[in-house]
Amino acid sequence: MQLFRTYNLVLLLATVTMISVAVFLALNFGDQRNRFETKETNSLDNVKDTSLVDLEDHPSSLNLDFKYLNKFEMIEGDTFANILQNASISNNEINQIIEKLKKHIDLGKLKVGTQIEIVNEFKNEKSEWNEVTIYKDKNTKITITNNEGVLSLKKQESRLFSKLRYVEVNVEKSIYQSLMNKNVADNVIMDFVQLFSFDVDFQRDIRSGNTLKLFYEEFVNDEQSTKKFGPIYFAEIGLESDKVSLFRFKDKNSNFVEYFDENGKSATKALMKTPINGARISSGYGMRKHPILGYNKKHQGVDFAAPTGTPIMAAGNGHIEFIGTNGGAGKYIRIKHLNGYKTSYSHLSKYASGMKKNLRVKQGQVIGFVGSTGLSTGPHLHYEVIFNNERINPMKMKLPSGRTLEGSLLDNFLIEKKSIEQSLTQYIKS
Repeated sequence: MQLFRTYNLVLLLATVTMISVAVFLALNFGDQRNRFETKETNSLDNVKDTSLVDLEDHPSSLNLDFKYLNKFEMIEGDTFANILQNASISNNEINQIIEKLKKHIDLGKLKVGTQIEIVNEFKNEKSEWNEVTIYKDKNTKITITNNEGVLSLKKQESRLFSKLRYVEVNVEKSIYQSLMNKNVADNVIMDFVQLFSFDVDFQRDIRSGNTLKLFYEEFVNDEQSTKKFGPIYFAEIGLESDKVSLFRFKDKNSNFVEYFDENGKSATKALMKTPINGARISSGYGMRKHPILGYNKKHQGVDFAAPTGTPIMAAGNGHIEFIGTNGGAGKYIRIKHLNGYKTSYSHLSKYASGMKKNLRVKQGQVIGFVGSTGLSTGPHLHYEVIFNNERINPMKMKLPSGRTLEGSLLDNFLIEKKSIEQSLTQYIKS
């Protein structure tokens, strides 16, 4: 009994102690929590107040006005008006711009590649065009300025100076790369290659170490930056056992321009063997297994492998007899020349601008671009020569030669040739 009483007493004391501790903790925890919440609230209120004061004392002063330049280059099918419409210029303003320009440039005859620049101004959260500049040629640019709806025109022409340039280089990997390494422009290289396209087989005749010589005119501005190129006066390819030299001759009476060798024999022949530059023969003339059809068939032309878009030239003067899709030949052009000759060009990716049936084309004129349309395993040109309605091997045909100068024409040529040689000698010595 005494033991029971003692146990009850201990239990009571333990319970009282636990309740006391609980009350103490509850009171202290409540105080701390209240102090923490009050402190946090006051802290946030201070930050908020400080921010408001800062914004009021330092109002925004950002300027959102700026100008930006859009550059355009005309492609096939483009018109000047289309480009302005794409730049979000209103039709009414386009008409005003055209009216200002029409006395200075024929907008209906703009060429592919013509550059147009439009300056837009973003002002008061609104975009408006500020300037429209059209580059008439490499020397001339015309700018229309918009000053709050009032248009003004400014025409700028650069002063250009004629400069002769002589280049001599040994062929390394290719003619193109060797001349490029001497900073000769692409179009000058193409002209150089085309001069020799009748007499030189660029795939078989050219070897590493062959010498190239080139004497031509270029036009530079005040900063000596080249802006355009004049004619080639002299060109030479030194082969392993021979050399081919050509001189420019312009007849003063008829104004015709042609290139002749030292004896006055024209470099131009009736047809070009290779109407494409920088290509390799991937399939010759004769019997072969057709790569797609799978059976043996006579290959009645020559295939030149080249990247898609490589320019294809008319092999001779004539008119386009057929242009369009032609079965397995894909996009196709056939040209009729004089003396019973025709040439055809197959698998084109596209035609050059303006090509159509019955159009007269000149030798060396770009008529289309390499592709892989029709029955083709890859980009290449299939080139055929037809003589009296029979296909012949373009690489072995006996081409009618160009004319040979005689009489007074020969005398005039020899005088001009001597003048070119003297200029070249003086240039090299200087």
